[in-house]
Amino acid sequence: MQMQRPPLHNDRFAAWFCVATAFAALPVAYGVAAAGYGVATHNPLRDLAAIALWSVAEEIVFRGALQPAIARVIPLGAVAWVSPANALTSLVFAALHLWRHPPLVAVFIFPVSLVYGRARELSGRTWPAAALHVYFNLLLYAASAWLAAGR
Repeated sequence: MQMQRPPLHNDRFAAWFCVATAFAALPVAYGVAAAGYGVATHNPLRDLAAIALWSVAEEIVFRGALQPAIARVIPLGAVAWVSPANALTSLVFAALHLWRHPPLVAVFIFPVSLVYGRARELSGRTWPAAALHVYFNLLLYAASAWLAAGR
């Protein structure tokens, strides 16, 4: 299901957005892990498989289904960094993380979700958001493991 791309944006811009986001994710993931909100690192093979599976599954549901459905009801309108569809999808995404994370973590998940939603809007596809989600969670896992090894 393709979302209508905002005018004045193209695949090249979407690619640069994703690359910039990937670089910005490095210090964010380390900061999250250093603040004590890292992920468990008990069984690397199982953990990494779960990270990939859950990240992609979440993006299929949220950026692949929910965000386009909301965008059909609430059109993008003027080109803005945060569309109503992205904001509402990110709000639901962050709220649903409350079942497994403290409220502060859910608050910080919201802006990260906005980035995934923007990648979805710029590219018109779900896979860039899924790739960024997997990448961020892998960075968080690596930072968590690195910090745990140093303790």
